[in-house]
Amino acid sequence: MEKKLLITGGCGFIGHHLVEGVLKQTDWKIIILDALTYAGDLNRLSDINIWEQEKHRVKFVWHDLRAPISETIHKIIGDLDYIWHLAAESHVDRSLEDSIPFVESNVVGTANLLEYVKRRQSNLKKFNYFSTDEVFGPAPQGYFYKEEDTCNPSNPYSATKAGAEALCKAFAFSFGLPIMITRTMNCFGERQHLEKFIPKTVRAILKGDLVSIHGIPPKISSRCWIHARSVGDALLLLMEKGEVIKKEKQFDPQYGVYHIVGEERDVLYLANWISEIIKGRKLNDQEIEYIDFHRTRPGHDLRYALSGEKIAKMGWKPKLTLEESFEKMIRWMIKPKNQRWLNL
Repeated sequence: MEKKLLITGGCGFIGHHLVEGVLKQTDWKIIILDALTYAGDLNRLSDINIWEQEKHRVKFVWHDLRAPISETIHKIIGDLDYIWHLAAESHVDRSLEDSIPFVESNVVGTANLLEYVKRRQSNLKKFNYFSTDEVFGPAPQGYFYKEEDTCNPSNPYSATKAGAEALCKAFAFSFGLPIMITRTMNCFGERQHLEKFIPKTVRAILKGDLVSIHGIPPKISSRCWIHARSVGDALLLLMEKGEVIKKEKQFDPQYGVYHIVGEERDVLYLANWISEIIKGRKLNDQEIEYIDFHRTRPGHDLRYALSGEKIAKMGWKPKLTLEESFEKMIRWMIKPKNQRWLNL
């Protein structure tokens, strides 16, 4: 019997890549639950190269998770096998300006979805809460946070993600819901929103504008990077082999939690890499605007890093290296027909 997967936020940047991966690698039916905020765009789905032949397997349901899921919405959704909960406010700068939308979407929205599962989805096999490396706060140089490390968020966005994680664990312990938590890194890929570093940098270089770099040499903001398509591959593996959080494992904080990890590079390295692909050379100092990351972005951390040892032991690694996936993506972005995603 074919399986049914609900993806919340499936019209978002990461979400639509997950939709594409499921369509390519399974025969599952997909239900997308999305409020279509500024970050959601149905056009992402129609841009997927297999969309026309596979769209019959996808159902779109409009719903804002800040409100409970009604009986009417439930009848449209039907019984589910899996849920991937991605819908969230995710931009640190916006959370520093106003934290309330983040609390409403990330905490209240997750609580509403958990209440719905508790009441209406008794046969659910797995519920994956999609979290972030940022829940740990800044990573010391040379240290990579493991699944069992203590969350220590630095900004309102990461605090709401940590809060939602705590809710998920509480519902797993209290009601036996089959919940799993994944934390991932800075995702990149085609059709990413322009507020994010990579598309913003590509656009600036194409236009001849200054490229903004957070940090002042030698202290440059550093992240681990992974293509959203690779994240989808890992989630499919975890639906098959991953453990869910259990009451009897409550004193084992890594149980049912998995890190999906990319490769670490600082943002100056990436900006120079993009410039080399577009211009055939690195940026010069006159093309860069260095920004004191903490003075301009309080609560912004210099480095995030996760350990990927646990999922690696399960036999998973990205199908493409960072070099392969990154260069392929940049060359896709700068093709004239795709520059509409850069507002060019």
